[in-house]
Amino acid sequence: MNQYPIWIDVTACTYRSSKSYGAKKVNEQKILVGSSSSNSHEMVEIVNYKKSFNHEKYGPVISFRCKVDEIIIKEVLFKDNDGIAGEYIKTRSGLSRTKGLK
Repeated sequence: MNQYPIWIDVTACTYRSSKSYGAKKVNEQKILVGSSSSNSHEMVEIVNYKKSFNHEKYGPVISFRCKVDEIIIKEVLFKDNDGIAGEYIKTRSGLSRTKGLK
């Protein structure tokens, strides 16, 4: 099995088991809803991506971010170990500050 920094595990009622795949830098998913392929409309776009930068507190880091409809909702930081995610630093989430639909 290949080693990828981003791993996606998909489960759906049409599969007998989950389907998995990896990505090196970016994974984009568009979820469409409606009654058929010719009558479907975008519900949400989800993007997961890897970014390296110099953090003001932690120095060189690798960040994995998840965006939903262009809004970053979660980030996980690791120490940068020559381009590979090293020691875990922390997870930041914007979800606890939002109120969902009722």
